[in-house]
Amino acid sequence: MTLDTVPLDVPVRVLGYAGLGPFDKERLASLGLRPGVSVVKILKTPLQDPVECLVGSQLLAIEVRLLPHIRVEAA
Repeated sequence: MTLDTVPLDVPVRVLGYAGLGPFDKERLASLGLRPGVSVVKILKTPLQDPVECLVGSQLLAIEVRLLPHIRVEAA
């Protein structure tokens, strides 16, 4: 399952990334979006991009183009 398919307010755990380049992987990891971390999609912005996500204890705005590349499982 990927983060783009998860409904709002459902906690999931990050498994890894698929199909992302090294720059995007490093950027997501530096923001705290690493394998094993809990993520909850909180809010879609008015134009649907970005999506607000609670990652651990911080709120991140993640680009919609990245969501299909973030593999997750039910928490």
